[in-house]
Amino acid sequence: MTTIVVLSPIPASVVFQWLVAGTGRADLSVVGVEGTSPSQLDEALAEAEIVLGDYTFRHAITEEFLDRAPRLRFIQQPSAGYEHIDVKACRRRGIAVAHTPGVNDVAVAEHTVMLALALLKKAFYAHRRMAEGAWVQRELIWERGLFELQGKTYGIVGMGRIGRQLARRLIAFGTRTLYTDPVRLSESEERELHVEYKSLDDLLRRSDVVSLHVPLTEKTRKLIGERELSLMKFSAILINVARGECVDEVALAKRLREKKLAGAGIDVFSVEPLPADHPLRGLENVILTPHIAGATAEVRERVVHIAVDNMVRVLKGEQPLHLVPGEDGREGAKE
Repeated sequence: MTTIVVLSPIPASVVFQWLVAGTGRADLSVVGVEGTSPSQLDEALAEAEIVLGDYTFRHAITEEFLDRAPRLRFIQQPSAGYEHIDVKACRRRGIAVAHTPGVNDVAVAEHTVMLALALLKKAFYAHRRMAEGAWVQRELIWERGLFELQGKTYGIVGMGRIGRQLARRLIAFGTRTLYTDPVRLSESEERELHVEYKSLDDLLRRSDVVSLHVPLTEKTRKLIGERELSLMKFSAILINVARGECVDEVALAKRLREKKLAGAGIDVFSVEPLPADHPLRGLENVILTPHIAGATAEVRERVVHIAVDNMVRVLKGEQPLHLVPGEDGREGAKE
């Protein structure tokens, strides 16, 4: 009997059906964290050989977690991000860790464009005021102002897979697109994507819209803080679809309240679910979405396919695919 523990909010019975269909084996015990008592979970972890990670990031895989799972040999994370997993601790114990890179690139790029357009057009404010019974046509046209994306300078922070998908979409909108990244693109790639390389500070000073597309590392934690926000135009918009910790949320909220930034579109937060007293709540020039930029039905289908296929490979004694950077000697693609 092989035991698999599911940390994501996916019914264990559904995972069992997927794995049986893929392997033809019925000697599988699949235990889900949802609806399982702590003692039952500990009992399952003591026998677990495979763990399906948590795409909500609420169940971290730490040294203490690994101590409870002495037989664990493979972790499949059903998302591109895996910062809640202590990969180094897993490596020391000989536990392979895989993720699902590239599955949400298009979804996040589209969500970013949606936020930019909605903020420029004041769409959410218009809807909210009209739902309250107001007719805000004059206010929006003559006082607040409605703007086109065409002709704007757009700054992409992080030119990984998502950043590139975004750049491709911005070509159709006729923006001047700047980017910054630790690794500069080749001249041919810059021409293909219609982008110009700038330092972060220069990009922030020049851009009308800035969006973040970086992984969370010690270098990107609070990448956009009080100093960086002060470099941006008062008329600029900031969009964060990367990780909440990449932005100083308190400094951002202060800047927005003081009208020293035109707006913000935020999909990710340092604490999730968002606390009731979070400083970004209640601001009329902010659009908040609950970490759904990469959560389309199409993405979910791709994640399930990759994650289940990889677990099936391991159950059949084959090598897993999409190992996290360092697991297989490759760099691994950036978000």
